Amino acid sequence: MVVRVLVVDEQALFRAGIRQLLVGADGFELVGEVESTEGAMGILPELSPPPDVVLIEPRGGAGMAAIRALRSGLAPAWSAVNGARRGRTPSVLAVSVRDDDDSVVAAMRAGVSGYITKRASEQELLRAIEIVAEDGAVFSAGIARRLGEYFSEPCAMSYRSAFPQLTIRETQVLDLLARGWNNGRIAKDLVLAEKTVRNYVSQILGKLDVRYRMEAVVRAREAGLGI
Repeated sequence: MVVRVLVVDEQALFRAGIRQLLVGADGFELVGEVESTEGAMGILPELSPPPDVVLIEPRGGAGMAAIRALRSGLAPAWSAVNGARRGRTPSVLAVSVRDDDDSVVAAMRAGVSGYITKRASEQELLRAIEIVAEDGAVFSAGIARRLGEYFSEPCAMSYRSAFPQLTIRETQVLDLLARGWNNGRIAKDLVLAEKTVRNYVSQILGKLDVRYRMEAVVRAREAGLGI
């Protein structure tokens, strides 16, 4: 599988570096590079099939709103071409100079599937793209460690009382989502068809009243799952 990537970043130097990296790597295709979310929305209709992964630099509140808008625009574009085949929308990977907790959690709530810093090595970035393309979650090492510490605080409420609306099986799936597992790995672990796992994920999102997997992951880890 070739992972199709769209890059959204206002820094021309960064976009050039990503272009050089992807062109020289097997299994990746750069399908577009733009300065802004508006630019990304403008070229989406021209991309067929749509990208698997969007790299974006989130910048403050406007950046989070941009991520939500981008995902909203990506969903119908993807479904029109690939919805029946893969049943998913493109994943958003945040690549930022900032790694403070507020920025990371805000990006997660906005719907990103991963968050790494621009200090990451080329191999770390390529691996992160692969992980989110397969519905996984990924974070730079320092961010992952801090998130683990944050979500393991004693104040985390019991998931049993946190998600009474979920069935036992749905809770199992949510726990594995919170560990960063993709649908394929969950299906293998629970001995289910991948389509069945996708259905469980859709049911979980609906019952938790969230739109994106990462929002469900945030809720799950706050409740003590996936740790």
